[in-house]
Parts: sequence; C-alpha cells; structure tokens
Amino acid sequence: MASAERRGRAQFAVLAVSLGVFTPQPTSAQLLVDPLQVTIGVAGPGTALSSLSLSNASDKPVQVSITRGDWDRAENGDNRFFPGGSTPHSCGRLLSVSPPSVRLEPHTSRVVRLAVQADSLLTRECWDIVFVEELPQRTATKGNSLEFTFRTGVKVYIGPPGLPRHGVVEGMAVVDSPKPAIAIRFHNTGGTHLLAKGRLEFRRVDNSLASQVEIGDFPTLPGALRRVVVNVPSDLPPGVYIVLALIDFGGAELVAGQIDFQAK
Repeated sequence: MASAERRGRAQFAVLAVSLGVFTPQPTSAQLLVDPLQVTIGVAGPGTALSSLSLSNASDKPVQVSITRGDWDRAENGDNRFFPGGSTPHSCGRLLSVSPPSVRLEPHTSRVVRLAVQADSLLTRECWDIVFVEELPQRTATKGNSLEFTFRTGVKVYIGPPGLPRHGVVEGMAVVDSPKPAIAIRFHNTGGTHLLAKGRLEFRRVDNSLASQVEIGDFPTLPGALRRVVVNVPSDLPPGVYIVLALIDFGGAELVAGQIDFQAK
C-alpha cells in the first residue's frame, strides 16, 4: 500500500556561471510536481507501486530528467544530499523509477511510476529522494550567459507496516537566538520517520500556567536527533518558571522535558 504526505510544491534553482548555487524558487519555474513526499508500505515479498504527477503549467514544452539520490537531515533540520546508494539508509535496488526522462507539452501532465520490488520481508525503513529536473534554460546578459536549472526533490520512504514509533526529549537548554529561547533535543528512537509537534508550557512555582507556545510540525528520521528552538513569549512577566516541553509524535503518549527559566 502506498500513501502520500505533504502535497505541494518545492523547488530549487541551480544558477551556473562557473559555480553552482542553490537559490529560492524563482517565479518563472514551469514544472509542478505532486506529491513532494511518498510513503510506500511493503508487507512482504512482492511489488508495491506509487506515482508522481508532473504538470507543465507554461506555454512552452519542458524537457525533464528524473534521477535518484540519498539524503538525510542535520540536527537543525537542514536537508543534506548525497550520491544515490552511498549511505546505509539508501533504498538501493528496492526502488525503481520510470521513465528516466520525459517531454511535457504545454499544459499537459505525465505520471512517473515508483515501484518497490522486495525479494524478502523488510525489517527496517529506508529513504531516497527522487529529483525531477528541467533541462537548462538560458538567458543572455552583457558579457555572460546564465544557465538556470529547476530541480524538485520528492522524498520517498519505504518500509514494512507496524514499525515502532518511539521518541524521547533528551535535553533542553536556554539559549539566545537572538531573543531568549528554549532549545529542545528530540530523539527519534523508533523505526520509522516521525512528524512531531507540541507546545511549551511556562508554569509558575505554584504550578499555575503563565503562558504557552505552540511548537510547529518538525520531521525526524529514524534514529536521528532534532534540535528545535522556540522563542520565549515577549510578554512573559519577570519571574522564575518551570518550562515543560510536551511533544506529540503520533505514539501512544506524549513525551516531555523540563527546565527552569528566569524571565527578566
């Protein structure tokens, strides 16, 4: 069974003069990719299928190449990319993607198929990234030729159903970023990727609630640590507080951490 999460659009542009640089999504990008994250559950030996939809929203044809790579996240949540098959968590030959290239006429759509072929029972989750890349567009400038490449990354997770979902708050610290903030270290100790959220509660010494702040969604890979920084409310009255971090990662119960904080 396959399921898709976080539908939407996210692109990067590679600007090549003599060195490639990643820049935010330009408004001239023509290619729409949906979804941007796919989870494929594989219950046993056999084949499981999923797909991506590519749409050309422009008035010109678009030539697209489709490749695979490896990736993970830094502790602060930044994505890191590696050559395909070079990391221990790569899906390798389990996953195939077709076609490897496609031409999209104006205002048309095509499907890219993802196939998982498991020869034996999977025991862990793996993850890859599928890059959908437009062939370069050239723009002339005085004395230079600029080449833009638009590339969208689709994250693909493959694993058996029922993998354990566990997590712990391993620590909290008061930091300046540049305002006073609380840094939380969350550890995904389970076997599958998690999308967690939660809240910070600022409690007085009598345990009454003075203020609370929502902690927005943050993903964490299996076995990984995530550092999430949440600003202290600017209107928190001076005093001593107990700060509770309550994290919901979709497990059987919330996990929590605690730290003292002095508001000045």
